[in-house]
Amino acid sequence: MVTLRAAFFAYFASMVLGLIWAGLQSLEKKKHTNLFYAVAALIFFGLCAVFALQPQQSYSLIGTLEGRVAIIKGTPQSITDQIRFGEYDGADHTSIDIRSVKDPSHALLTVEKNERVSAAFIPTEAVPTNANLIWQTSFLPDESKYPAITFGVLGFFTTLLVICSVYRTEHPLAIAAEFFIDTVRGIPMLVIILYVGLPLSGALKSASDGMVNLSNMARGIVAISIGYSAYMAEIFRAGILAVPKGQIEAARSLGLSRWKVARFVVLPQALSIVIPPLGNEFIAMLKDTSLLSILSVRDVTQRMREFQASSFLPFAPFNSAAILYVVLTLGAASIIKSIERRYERKSH
Repeated sequence: MVTLRAAFFAYFASMVLGLIWAGLQSLEKKKHTNLFYAVAALIFFGLCAVFALQPQQSYSLIGTLEGRVAIIKGTPQSITDQIRFGEYDGADHTSIDIRSVKDPSHALLTVEKNERVSAAFIPTEAVPTNANLIWQTSFLPDESKYPAITFGVLGFFTTLLVICSVYRTEHPLAIAAEFFIDTVRGIPMLVIILYVGLPLSGALKSASDGMVNLSNMARGIVAISIGYSAYMAEIFRAGILAVPKGQIEAARSLGLSRWKVARFVVLPQALSIVIPPLGNEFIAMLKDTSLLSILSVRDVTQRMREFQASSFLPFAPFNSAAILYVVLTLGAASIIKSIERRYERKSH
C-alpha cells in the first residue's frame, strides 16, 4: 500500500506539473512581454540591493584559545568554519573545538564557569569592557542575506530569460519551461530523490524554523513528481500538437477565449491521444518508487531489505519483491488498456 500510495500521488502531481510546463511552452509572446519581464528583473535587483545594503552585524571573538569557543546558534556557517579551522586574520591555522550556545549571556556564562570553554564569539555590543579581544568581524544577518541572494538570483534569471526571448522571439516563460524540462530529463531519478529528500528539504525546514518539515514519504513523492513532470510535459505537448490547427482556429473564430479553446477543444482530444504513453509513465513510476527506499520509506523494496537483513536469505526476498512488482504492473497495464478501449468506443 505504501508503494501504491506513493505512485498514485506522484502520478497525479506530475500530471498537474506536466500540464503546467506544457501550457507555459505554448504561451504566445505579446508586444510588451519583454518590457514587463525587464521591469520585473529591475525590481528584483532593486529588492536585492535593498536587503544587501542593510546594516551589518558586528561580532567579536573574545577570551583565549586554550579551550573551546562558544558560538551562538544561528551564526553563519562560513564564519563558524573560519573560527573552527583558524582561518581568520591573525590566526595560526590550527583547528579549534566549538560549542553551540543559546545567546550572548549564555556564552559569557559558559566561558566563566566551564574550564573547557575559554573563548566566545558574540555580538560586539555584548562584549564586556575588560574582555580580551582576539578578532572582530561584521556580516550581513541571515534575515537580510537570504532575501538578497534570492532576489539577486531571480533578477539574474529573469534578465537571462529576457535576453533569450529577444534572441529566439519566444515567450520568456516558454523558454524557462523548456530549460526546466531539458535539465530535469538529464538528471537521474535517484539524484533528484536524494537532492529533494536531503539538502532541499533540510534547507526548507531551516528557512521556515521547523514549520515545514516534510515526512520522508512526502519528500519522495515531491521528488518523483518533479522528475516525471518533465516527461509528462513532453507527452502533453505532443498531444496538443496533434490536435488539428483548423479546429483551434475555428474555435477562436467563434469567439471562444484562449482558456475555453484549451478546455473544450484542445485538452479533450489531446488527452485521448496521450493515454497510452501516460499509462507507460505510470508503470515506470510504479517501479521507480523502489528508489524511495533510499529515504527509508518502508515500501516493497525497503521491507525486502529488512527481511533479507533479518533472515540472511540471499534470493527469496528479491524474488518476492519481483513478483509483487510484476503483479502491480500487470494490474496497472490491464486498467490502462480498459481505459484505452473505453476512449476508443467513445471516439467511434
